[in-house]
Amino acid sequence: MKLFDNGIYALLTMLLAGSALAKVAPEEAARLGIEGTDLTPIGAIRAGNADGTLPAWEGGIKAPPAGYEEGKWYVDPFADDKPLFTVTAQNYQQYEQFLAPGEIVLLKKYPDTYRMPVYPTRRSASYPKWYYEGSIYNAAHTQFCDPPLGPNREERCLDETSYKGGVAFPIPKTGGQTQWNHLYAFHGKYWESTGYAFNVFPDGTYSSFAAVDRWIWGIYLAPEEQVKDAYFTRQGGATGCFSQEQISPPRNAGQMFGGCTYLHNTDFDAYLYVPGQRRVRKAPEIGFYDSPGTGSDGLRTADQRFLFAITGDEEWYDYSKPVRREMIIPYNSYKLASPEHSFKDIVLKGHVNSDLKRYELHRVWVVEGKLKPGFRHLGPHRVVYLDEDSWWGVYAEMYDQQDNLWRVSEAYSMNFYNLPAIVWWGEAHMDVINGRYSSANAWYNEGARQGTFPPNYKKMPDPALFTPAGLRKYGIR
Repeated sequence: MKLFDNGIYALLTMLLAGSALAKVAPEEAARLGIEGTDLTPIGAIRAGNADGTLPAWEGGIKAPPAGYEEGKWYVDPFADDKPLFTVTAQNYQQYEQFLAPGEIVLLKKYPDTYRMPVYPTRRSASYPKWYYEGSIYNAAHTQFCDPPLGPNREERCLDETSYKGGVAFPIPKTGGQTQWNHLYAFHGKYWESTGYAFNVFPDGTYSSFAAVDRWIWGIYLAPEEQVKDAYFTRQGGATGCFSQEQISPPRNAGQMFGGCTYLHNTDFDAYLYVPGQRRVRKAPEIGFYDSPGTGSDGLRTADQRFLFAITGDEEWYDYSKPVRREMIIPYNSYKLASPEHSFKDIVLKGHVNSDLKRYELHRVWVVEGKLKPGFRHLGPHRVVYLDEDSWWGVYAEMYDQQDNLWRVSEAYSMNFYNLPAIVWWGEAHMDVINGRYSSANAWYNEGARQGTFPPNYKKMPDPALFTPAGLRKYGIR
């Protein structure tokens, strides 16, 4: 049976091709600008809201606050702010339109300790000028590979000739485009830090661990900065390369992994050095969908890093069209990041200490993902909430096989104004059923006591640390 006549088939082909290409018309791209346009350079609505509770974006933090010294602890630019109100289990109904479902569950589950102090909104996000210029360019140019590399890869291969360093799709039309923006939100061209993390038991006791994280974001390197080795230049070029070296607990010390994702292949090509075996092996399970996140004790999946990240070489989820809404979210978390606070202050039963958190009203992009037929994942239904001023994830929710809310993730971001860029200081992935929760490596408060702060973003880590040969070289046990 002939389903379509030639005219309808041609129209469908044109529409599908337009979706795959992803770039917007020049007149729509003209809405973006560093100033004087209705959208910011990375696609946020520049104006505030009608009632004045959400201010306009005026460029964010343009210079470090008084008292800050490069290489020293971050000074809170908003230390004098006081909470406007606090959302609690007793009054959340007044603010329900601004809350994620997971937040309401946490308020009800921990009515005596979980609360949300809401401060004046500070649209503090700011980025380098080249990042803004690249984002504006990308709106009318960046496209996915045409033709696609195969089924479920229509939005998993980026045409490297169409892209400049910046937000790939600042005016997104699909959930897949927002996921690219989210995963590759700028937080430095390269990065090395000693990060600390915890796994918390239902009674509030916890175990901690530490690792050295090293990143090279090829997607943001200028041509003269790119690593020339074939491992980094293949498949359209490396987007993000990640290497991690375990420090503690002692049983894991010396274990290292490294690998890259690419513009043409979003699967993390990872290799693991095992100290006891003194060998390097390919490790496809690292960073792969619902494999356990490193050091998480099974409390988060690999693709919960950054709250809901692209991983694997094909797309397992059908995404909703991204929509904006105003929400109360963690923001400007300088108080939580103070060096005076250790894990003993931060970690509470069931959640991070609410007295140290700061929430604000912001706009977010909301994207829902539902597992495609033929695939299996621990979380077949996901929702991620992305700050419109930065594309960083601030909340995420994972539902189980019965579509019951299972895990709620919350990230505590702030402007690392010496970059400048919005980066999360720490996060928490909370199991709302069994009461346990976990975090990934960050939480540099702990490092302050051991001389491992600040993160080093001035010098590129040795690229060998991301390759199989380099891991063999650097293995120490």
